[in-house]
Amino acid sequence: MHDASSILDQFPFLADTPYTEMQLAKGAWLFREHEGCGRIGFVLDGTVKVFKEHASGRSITLYRLGAGDSCILSMSCAMANPIHQASAVVEDDCRILTVTTDDFRRLMERSAQARDYVFGLFASRLTDVLLLLEEVVFRRMDERLASILLEHAVRLGSDEIHTTHERLAEEAGTAREVVTRVLREFVSTGLVSVGRGVITILDRKGLAHIGR
Repeated sequence: MHDASSILDQFPFLADTPYTEMQLAKGAWLFREHEGCGRIGFVLDGTVKVFKEHASGRSITLYRLGAGDSCILSMSCAMANPIHQASAVVEDDCRILTVTTDDFRRLMERSAQARDYVFGLFASRLTDVLLLLEEVVFRRMDERLASILLEHAVRLGSDEIHTTHERLAEEAGTAREVVTRVLREFVSTGLVSVGRGVITILDRKGLAHIGR
């Protein structure tokens, strides 16, 4: 468990706000699209993926939350829109602080530091989503997939990425067949090797040249 001083190093504005610390395993849902908002989460460590689903079954990753982050969709849900507009699932085991929506509203009313934190998050996430929109609309899928693989490698600190074609398709907002085709091209040019549930980057510079 984190001690109070460690928690307040990351979220000093929570000093006078009651919170609950939770440990969530990989695969646990933080919230689901179309659900109401009961609590706001603040990530101490681990990774949470926030994504949007379509009735067709396809989905696209909007952004990720790491240590020191919180989700603007939950905050928006608490302040104005009572329904979540996307879903969030734990990608790497997480420790998360949660506060009730009522306590969050009171925090926003009384704390300039909390407001600065939230407005900073909104600006950062808006930039993330605009960049995502640019990638989806203007970049070829090989460029997008190369960037996604490199992002995973940097985040994990390893060239061995344990994932599936389906998960990469969800992240890229495309069909599994498209990912499979692009990966075959990467294999044929010696950029990656593909095994069951694992993709190994063999040439980071080559991928970076495609994904730039």
